[in-house]
Amino acid sequence: MKNELKAMIDTITATTPEPEDYTGEDGLLYCGKCHKLKEAYFPEGKALFGLDRHPAECDCQRAAREEREVAEQRRRHLDAVEELKHRGFTDPTMRDWTFENDNSRNPQTELARRYAEHWEDMRTDNIGCLFWGGVGTGKSYLAGCTQTPS
Repeated sequence: MKNELKAMIDTITATTPEPEDYTGEDGLLYCGKCHKLKEAYFPEGKALFGLDRHPAECDCQRAAREEREVAEQRRRHLDAVEELKHRGFTDPTMRDWTFENDNSRNPQTELARRYAEHWEDMRTDNIGCLFWGGVGTGKSYLAGCTQTPS
């Protein structure tokens, strides 16, 4: 059990060098692309599980991680929008209600599009959008369009 735990810790704390990476004069691993540290010593010469260093994130790794996080956040957002559309728009044809599919007959479409495009500002300023009118004037369609992710 002790050997298994040590192997797991070694795996977690190990930094896998890329072919272009190099070891600096300080004995630490550096990225061959951005030339930033991929390892760092523990502070004040301390050690953890017999190791004197730990993995560090170079600029390349940080950029790749941030890109993955943004993509994951975008995917989660799109999944949430899709789930809400599925629950809110029971007729499958309603799912195609987008500004891109609009026939341009409703003069209010451009106002609704600008509202949706500036949603973050609208939300920050607590500005709502109210659709009113008679039956068949496009209120539901515009509401559906504003729910489409950009």
